[in-house]
Amino acid sequence: MLAMTAGISTASAQKLVVRMDDIGATHSENVAVIKCYQEGIGRSAEIMPVCPWFLEGARMCNENPGLDVGVHVAFSSEWSGYKWRPITHCPSLCDEDGYLKPNPKIDNLQEAEAELRAQIELAMKYVKNITHITDHMMWTFQPGMNEMVERVAKEYGLFYQGGRGDSRYGLNSLGMIMGQKDRETVLLNLLTKMEKGKTYWVIEHPAIAGEEMSGIYSKSPSEDNGADRQNVTDAFCSPKVMQYIKEHGIELISFKQAYDESQKK
Repeated sequence: MLAMTAGISTASAQKLVVRMDDIGATHSENVAVIKCYQEGIGRSAEIMPVCPWFLEGARMCNENPGLDVGVHVAFSSEWSGYKWRPITHCPSLCDEDGYLKPNPKIDNLQEAEAELRAQIELAMKYVKNITHITDHMMWTFQPGMNEMVERVAKEYGLFYQGGRGDSRYGLNSLGMIMGQKDRETVLLNLLTKMEKGKTYWVIEHPAIAGEEMSGIYSKSPSEDNGADRQNVTDAFCSPKVMQYIKEHGIELISFKQAYDESQKK
């Protein structure tokens, strides 16, 4: 794994948290997340307990104890050709077949909280290094949900990382690389804008291209989701990106490290 350049003051260095979403969703994503941790710049992974490859993802996380892991709580199942179901009985979040809806309006807070707790508990049962919670498809922006996840996270000794409240942890958004065709170039450009003494974070979804990822699509089987997410993996493991980070003294940290540092201030 990449280390910070010797001789550069930690206090004056830029710090970067690279968040890798959706470990547990597929085998291809599990492999890519671990690759980006071992060979690239990824330091925090978000695991999805409701997904079919969760147990393999949990094992891989435990085999890499330095990897910071968050519970990526899902109240939605957004792909057209690939679905998952909730852990609890929560009909308000499900379609007529029992799958989580693509983008449900959360109006039954009791059902939502029960499912939230079930996903947290399943993740903590199988993954040793759980430190935080994140929201799949940004459900915490719905009424009442941000307050709920903050309260529940505290009960489990975790913290919530997401669009709201990150300033409390000293986190600044690096910028958007999702949806870009050449993520390596976009990421390199964003890195040049980092300011000394600040901590940044960026989010993406690495995977390995292949038949598994090609079978997952939003609208049409002709979508090449595998190639798109391979582009993420390539960017996170890019020799150019890693060399820039090394030469400019950018310190790669996890969300847990950022949170711990914020609590000392």
